Amino acid sequence: MPKTRQILRLRHELGLSLREIGQACNCGKTTVSEILMRAKDAEIVWPIDLSDKQLMSRLYPPTETRTSTHKPDMEYTFCEMKKKKVTLMLLWEEYKEKHPGGIMYTQFCDRYRKFKKVNKISLHKEHKAGEEMEVDWAGDHISYVKPGTGEIMAASLFVAVLPASAYLFVYAFVYAIVRKNQIVLLNEKISEEDELKIFPTLAGE
Repeated sequence: MPKTRQILRLRHELGLSLREIGQACNCGKTTVSEILMRAKDAEIVWPIDLSDKQLMSRLYPPTETRTSTHKPDMEYTFCEMKKKKVTLMLLWEEYKEKHPGGIMYTQFCDRYRKFKKVNKISLHKEHKAGEEMEVDWAGDHISYVKPGTGEIMAASLFVAVLPASAYLFVYAFVYAIVRKNQIVLLNEKISEEDELKIFPTLAGE
């Protein structure tokens, strides 16, 4: 779900504050306030009966007096995409805030893909089926709103992939315990007593 739609949903459906929405969507209160104001000016009400493309067109309409379209800086976009938590949607929204009459999201993505294809350096590596599996934690925690209570929760994304087939497994764990290269993944918080049962050899530490 695009960040703009998520912001509107959290505001109108769950009634969260600007700060809470910013934490859930990983953006500042200024950005949240700006999007809510644009939605109000565009007379957008929740629930939204618009596609993502239509929603962004309403939030960031082109100027009628435009004589030329300001081209996005793809070199800047390429460098920013290497940073954590940065997405093409976020960079396009930043571009549209500076240039309301600029190109739409689909064109922005198309230009980025072409720029990336020309400038990205890659190394081909062959993987034999059944010999390898790669696992890792996918960056920072993600946030989600707990149904029923509206509480903002954090979860860790565990990712495993089979390189030969690119078969992917992703799971969000609310709690994880790490002890001497041993990892226990849980979806319920446990007490210290239960933790000692999981790690009996570490009970004396």
